[in-house]
Amino acid sequence: MFVKDIVIEHILPCLADPNKIRFIASIDRDVSELLPYLNSILKGAIYNHNGHTLTIRKEGRLITIHPRQIAGGKIIDEDDARKIIDWVKGLLNYCDENRDKIEPNFERRLKLQALDIYKLLPGTNCKECGEKSWLAFAVKLSEEETNVMKCKELFSTKFAERRKLLISILKDAGYTVAEVFVE
Repeated sequence: MFVKDIVIEHILPCLADPNKIRFIASIDRDVSELLPYLNSILKGAIYNHNGHTLTIRKEGRLITIHPRQIAGGKIIDEDDARKIIDWVKGLLNYCDENRDKIEPNFERRLKLQALDIYKLLPGTNCKECGEKSWLAFAVKLSEEETNVMKCKELFSTKFAERRKLLISILKDAGYTVAEVFVE
């Protein structure tokens, strides 16, 4: 077993959501060498080879794995933090045990900026997506907190070219896009 123990060192209030917590946990050994393998198996992860970090969004939670630490934000409570830690530990050990079967990925996934998305949206502020403005929708889409399918106007024939370009950009950046829209 590559990673034997991960211990929570700090539990603090979450900066993004006052009803949640954040945590910092130490890993009993350096896991830098496993990050490219994790980057291969986790869709949507953002890997920084030079910084030796991998950031994952999991069910609204934000988890960053450093060489000897895990930091988590938007965590429900301490039990939730422990479940996240166990999940990460399992992934790390899986990657170690299966190195010969996993092609490491050293590429950094692009994180789209809200303005890149904003320019391709219809710009009508119809609010059908549930957001107050199309900029608010673009921000949530860039943070993967919503789905492009919520913009109903984008899926009208009038915006077919914009839709095609936006979906292509999202897909190329590693965002989850329904297969029905991938051309």
